[in-house]
Amino acid sequence: MKKVFLFVVLLIPAVLAAQQFNEYDRKVFNEGQVLMRGDLQLAAEGTPWSAHDPIRIYSIHDEGDETIVTFSYSIYFDSQWATFSKGIYIEDEDSGDIYRVRGYAGGLTMDRLLIIKGCNGENILVSLRFPKLRKRVKTISIYDPGHKDDIKPSNSMSDVDKPLASKVNVRKLRKMYREHKVNVYE
Repeated sequence: MKKVFLFVVLLIPAVLAAQQFNEYDRKVFNEGQVLMRGDLQLAAEGTPWSAHDPIRIYSIHDEGDETIVTFSYSIYFDSQWATFSKGIYIEDEDSGDIYRVRGYAGGLTMDRLLIIKGCNGENILVSLRFPKLRKRVKTISIYDPGHKDDIKPSNSMSDVDKPLASKVNVRKLRKMYREHKVNVYE
């Protein structure tokens, strides 16, 4: 009986702490960009789903003077926040050239949190705009070191030391785009 009582006494503060939101969190959620299932494109059937490694590179293509990189993002709750850092960049593995993110493709802004609803257990597609990669770029890595102006809730557990994608073949990513005709947010 003492063990059960001790467990309950220790559990209550942990549950209360997990449920507490500060004013910043309320503001971030109230001003967030709500995207319902119908507003998003889902990844092709068979795309790996993972709660432990939810963001994976999906495809790449050029539009005008920009390169669009699309990520598959595994959603594990019916209402879940998502954010991509303003600090994300692509590095050309051969030359070391850096291409910094310009924003989301499709008109979304990086100064508001994305709130995804109705996609529990599915992979959604999120596209980011970068300066156009030079034609000679063959292999890239994508890093997310974070940015001082990033919008994310106080309970964010992002791993900024881990690359989003390492040593990825650009030709293979362009082929994925041609095969799946990815048009995110349209």
